[in-house]
Amino acid sequence: MKQHEHLKNKRTQSKSRLLAVLMLISAFMLIELVVAFFSHSLALLADAGHMLTDVGAILLSLLAIWFAAKPATAEKTYGYYRSEILAGLINALVLVGVALFILMEAYQRFKQPPEVYPVPIFCVALLGLVVNMLSLRWLGDTKDESINTRAAYLEILGDSMISAGVMFSSMIIYFTHWYVVDPIISGIIGLVILPRTWILLKECINILMEGTPEHINLEAMRQAILEIEGVNAVHDMHVWTITSGLDSMSGHVLVDSKAQAEEVLGAITKVLQEDFHLHHTTIQVEQAACTNGKNSCAS
Repeated sequence: MKQHEHLKNKRTQSKSRLLAVLMLISAFMLIELVVAFFSHSLALLADAGHMLTDVGAILLSLLAIWFAAKPATAEKTYGYYRSEILAGLINALVLVGVALFILMEAYQRFKQPPEVYPVPIFCVALLGLVVNMLSLRWLGDTKDESINTRAAYLEILGDSMISAGVMFSSMIIYFTHWYVVDPIISGIIGLVILPRTWILLKECINILMEGTPEHINLEAMRQAILEIEGVNAVHDMHVWTITSGLDSMSGHVLVDSKAQAEEVLGAITKVLQEDFHLHHTTIQVEQAACTNGKNSCAS
């Protein structure tokens, strides 16, 4: 129960900060779109397009937090926690699409780069960098508590890199009139976005496939349980993530016929909580007599 309450408090904190970031980014995105249109800058348009995905990502995150707060039902015994993971997956897929669009558009402009106006581009990019850094500061404390907040954090971090790249390209254009640098910087931005997005996408898919969390060493856990006095064997052991910060474990443990099943179960639970930070566990305890077809002990 304490873990669920902790998750609830963290999501409430994430919600208020996401709302503040949403309003800030939405206002700046409109400014950036207008300047990008009049300055003919693909790099600035790419930044505005990426900020549009930020707005969508944050809206999805807020929707997922709302769903996750709904109580569990007889039909959905885990509640709606997985809605956060689905939102993170959608965010990652959209970001991949944006990166591919930027790369294709950069290729087209590289062949025939249009004239761009560097001064307004530089000013807007500088303002965008300030906006992004402020947003990152607001989300920094909660980014590791939720995959949704982390998705928004990564996208805004990408925006910061884009803003810095746009500033750099506008300076080169101002001093050299080398307009091809605009699609070059845009292409680099698109390539930088993809690796981070792949990491997020991989994490979401692993959770949806109920894979073992990366921070859990299943073999080390097995050995830790086997070292407990009275435990003879461990089998059918599974660890999976329900949502960010909430992992579950289930398994069967064969204990010595002379051992007290409740004491062994208590020792196993303690090891899982203290050494592996698993607080949501289901352990089936079987006594050695079970192998001879006699009565079993389940807890």
